[in-house]
Amino acid sequence: MGRLGTALAQRLSEAGYEVSKINSRRSPRVSRLRADLVWFCVPDAEITTVARSLLEVEWEGKFAFHSSGVLSSEVLNPLRRAGARVASVHPLMTFVKGSVPELGSVPFAIEGDLSAIREARAIVRNLGGLPVGIRKQDKVAYHAFATMICPLLVSLLATSEKAAALARIPKAEARRRMMPIVRQTLRNYEKLGAAGAFSGPIVRGDTATVRAHLTVLTRVPVAKRVYAGLAQAALQFLPNRNRRQIARILETDFSAISAKPLRALRLKALKPSKRL
Repeated sequence: MGRLGTALAQRLSEAGYEVSKINSRRSPRVSRLRADLVWFCVPDAEITTVARSLLEVEWEGKFAFHSSGVLSSEVLNPLRRAGARVASVHPLMTFVKGSVPELGSVPFAIEGDLSAIREARAIVRNLGGLPVGIRKQDKVAYHAFATMICPLLVSLLATSEKAAALARIPKAEARRRMMPIVRQTLRNYEKLGAAGAFSGPIVRGDTATVRAHLTVLTRVPVAKRVYAGLAQAALQFLPNRNRRQIARILETDFSAISAKPLRALRLKALKPSKRL
């Protein structure tokens, strides 16, 4: 069983459903199904193939769901033509090894046949989740949104660990140190929205700090590109000052500036001014 299938089976059982598991790779060909509903929790590219492997089953009056976030219910068309009522039912939740998340208050994006949608809504409510409708043509954009708020958020945190390493902070220590500010940032975002939760050098218009950040991140080119991309998004979508100056800095190539001149620049800046 995969991570999503394992978690879903456990939560459905806890909600009072009788659940049987079929391993599509190891089980013999299935010719009979006692279940009223088959929920496909397989990789996106395999959904139609696995569905076709079950065409010998009597599908009239049964339901077939899949949990792909990007594909519509149409990938289950072979079963629809065989008499099944089909839907895509995607939980907006992360599933990783060693963790079975609660599904209470989790939104489930649902589309498909009308009767299948009604059935999916009832099941999601019994799980404590929130059923929400989605149009077939909106699923790719929806899944891009889901990818940005979870796996790519983890990618950002992993990249941040590389920036921490430049300050001689080990990975585990960086993770420990970042959690209080990450949690507070998410609380601020939840309460105040993106604009209210935004802080730091860009909202202040601190061009010198942004330039220094880009200079030191030259040592980790991927981290520099991530920083620049997020900073450009901040200029587009969030409160900021000195927008034009910061935009010009972001467009400048700092790759020629090495760490040694950077240290020299810092030392020079620390010398007292003759005017004082």
